Amino acid sequence: MKTLSFRAQLLLLMLAPVLVTTVVLGGLAYRAASEAVRENAIQAVGLAANAREQALLTRLHRQHERASALLDRTGECVPGQGPERVRCLQGVLNGFVATEGVRDARLVVPGLQPLLVGAEARSLEALTPLPAGQLASVEPKQGPERVYDMLVQRGGMSLGLRFSATTQLEPLFRDRYGLGQSGEAFLSDSQGGFVTAPQSPGDSGESRSHPIDARPMSACLEGRDAELLASDYRGVGVIHGFRYIEELGGCCIMAHVEQAEAFAPVRTLRTRLVELAGVLAALSVGLSFVFARRFSRPVSHLTERARALQAGALDIEVPAEGPLELKTFAETFTKMARSLQEAMEERERLLREVQEDRARLEELARQAQEAARIREDLVAVVSHDLRNPISAISMSARAMLKREGLQDWQAKGLGRIYSAADRAIRLIRDLLDSTQARVGGIPVERRPLDFHELARHVVEEVQLAHPERHIHFETGGEAQGAWDADRMAQVITNLVGNAVQHSPVDTPVRVRSRGEDGMVCLDIHNEGPPIPAEVLPTLFEPFRRGRSSGGGAMGSVGLGLFISRQLVEAHGGSIEVRSVRGEGTTFTVRFPRAPGSDGVPPLGRAG
Repeated sequence: MKTLSFRAQLLLLMLAPVLVTTVVLGGLAYRAASEAVRENAIQAVGLAANAREQALLTRLHRQHERASALLDRTGECVPGQGPERVRCLQGVLNGFVATEGVRDARLVVPGLQPLLVGAEARSLEALTPLPAGQLASVEPKQGPERVYDMLVQRGGMSLGLRFSATTQLEPLFRDRYGLGQSGEAFLSDSQGGFVTAPQSPGDSGESRSHPIDARPMSACLEGRDAELLASDYRGVGVIHGFRYIEELGGCCIMAHVEQAEAFAPVRTLRTRLVELAGVLAALSVGLSFVFARRFSRPVSHLTERARALQAGALDIEVPAEGPLELKTFAETFTKMARSLQEAMEERERLLREVQEDRARLEELARQAQEAARIREDLVAVVSHDLRNPISAISMSARAMLKREGLQDWQAKGLGRIYSAADRAIRLIRDLLDSTQARVGGIPVERRPLDFHELARHVVEEVQLAHPERHIHFETGGEAQGAWDADRMAQVITNLVGNAVQHSPVDTPVRVRSRGEDGMVCLDIHNEGPPIPAEVLPTLFEPFRRGRSSGGGAMGSVGLGLFISRQLVEAHGGSIEVRSVRGEGTTFTVRFPRAPGSDGVPPLGRAG
């Protein structure tokens, strides 16, 4: 059997590990990237479904609020049961129908005949009160147009409304934003039939003619929200994102995008990886051949010189006497010594380069620290300079809002200016506090106060800002001590506002202030969804934000909990959180009553 040459063996030894490593790493990279693409695509469909859900609920809440406002306006008409009152009420109802796009309306006022607007208004007499939490109901399909009904009752009066789903709801689902070119979103009723028109017509050629037969729809009608891969009503493989709408009597929002489009980057990535692997393989073969040839050449030269010496050539730097093996060893030893000397020189050169690189890295680190300091200073200066003009804008807008005789558009504009300026002031305050906490600590000035009264006052302010929420406050024990009232109010506002923001609107927020030996404790509990376990370790880090369950953000940049912890620790206190499914989330804060207890200095700094 013929033995491979030294060069061929060296080539195989260098090439095999490179090719195997390229294939393995390429496969792992493809798997990781494809999974990331799939997860991002599924998440994008979920976000698109959430957006449609928020838009639909906003539309229903606004219609319900405006219907309630109409019942309030009936008191503006002349009292009694005369024709003048009837004309007034009919005019109010006609104006409401025209401005709100109502198809049919039926207004019932005690002592008067029902007032009707619309061709099918008499059929609204059959409407019954909706269950708690439900705003409207979708009528079973009886014609080419789908409708939904709403019944509002107050003080013996009732207002029945019927809206066209085509004009009121379809514009919310027609936009493909977030769903690519093949995606769509639509609304179905509790029986699985289309309420808004899909892109593709049904089996009979009509867009609303048949129920939706799909596994995701069945899951949604069971009251679940999720995203999954399955076929749609056309039998096409898609990514489904569905949301159960209890406020509309068990309807479902369905958003999906075809898997072929969503996962197209995976196919492109696979092609690119194959091309890259081919290039790397070709490069590895070429480099391996070059290196094998270069490494085997000295052996070939040594063999040739040994043979030349054996043949009697004496013009090489080896002794001419002695056996052939000794001559070969002497030549090899000489070359090894020369190679060792060259290696030592190379080592010294490399050491000098390492020292130079180390010096450069130290200089870069110093420059990075200096840049960080300049960045912190810049944030502090810019935030400080912006606070005064924005405060002036806020005060001016607030003063102008108090003027009488403002038109609605003026009041709304000034209200938006005041709200935006107030949010900007809070953001600037948080940025200043965050910068101060990281640089030198937030100063606190202690003054004697009653913590119960301070907490009660702050909770009442938050309650005024959120009249739709129920915030239950209770106290226990004596709570006298020395703290910085403004900073304590900031901590309580952040935690109570956080509880309101991250809990459902129909659940209470409980705040309890209790005095104990040597300290005062504050518990804030909400019944929102639990905080994921992987989020808890970094919950109090700066610039951390989560999804709101209570209807929106409060205008923060993710610094509230970070600053709250800094302020609590500046008072020598501690803050902790417990979040368990089924029990809700509870933040517990403990403050020593006075400086000096538990090692608290007279003037603390958060940092």
